[in-house]
Amino acid sequence: MATPAMNSVLEQIQFQSRQITGLSNGNVLSDKQNAANSVSFSSLLFNSINGISQMQTAAKTQAQNYITGASDIGLSDVMVSLQKASVALNMGIQVRNKMVSAYQEIMNMAV
Repeated sequence: MATPAMNSVLEQIQFQSRQITGLSNGNVLSDKQNAANSVSFSSLLFNSINGISQMQTAAKTQAQNYITGASDIGLSDVMVSLQKASVALNMGIQVRNKMVSAYQEIMNMAV
């Protein structure tokens, strides 16, 4: 590695170190600000499921419009939206599986 590149990396590390030190010295949010900015788990989960549902509905509508002959929708657009909806659903299923697995693990812990 060349000397200017190493100096640049060293400067970036020092800059990040100064930022972290500045945050730990008193620029931390108060509890009231943290409470106002926090999102409940249930609302996050609900919004995620709702987003997946909306993606599937939009993809289905777009596919139906393409089949009926809408001129402004291309086959590639339909395929991309269907694939996005499929990936989102698969991700939701995997998250659910991980949550169930974590729940079962917690339930099997000895107290």
